[in-house]
Amino acid sequence: KENEIKVIECNLRASRSFPFVSKTIGIDMARLATKVILGKNTRPYPVDVSKTPHIGVKVAQFSFTRLLGADPILGVEMASTGEVACYGSNREEAYHKALQATGQKINLKSICISIGAYKEKLEFLSSAKILQSIGIKIY
Repeated sequence: KENEIKVIECNLRASRSFPFVSKTIGIDMARLATKVILGKNTRPYPVDVSKTPHIGVKVAQFSFTRLLGADPILGVEMASTGEVACYGSNREEAYHKALQATGQKINLKSICISIGAYKEKLEFLSSAKILQSIGIKIY
């Protein structure tokens, strides 16, 4: 939003995330990274998120029913057993597609929402009011 990119993960396990981000923003990140590693001159790539053809979202996929003894209580260290990546024309569509792809059932009676910083909470406020107006309880 507002052409602001947020880093949610930074680690050496980039085998899935790196190509996904590359495709999402339309920049060949592997080629760029290779040039940097080889010490070749590269120019900065300003990324204008508002001009990307789609929005990409990754959602954790949980398989507690398949894993004997798995703790179904989620915490900071979320025990996901996989992930789903989907694209949409906006973040809501991409997120909804990703949830559907994981097989998660969407409960239309209530919803538990965890949102980061205060700014994001304010952005969600109008959506929360709509959800409440149609009878969905928010936790």
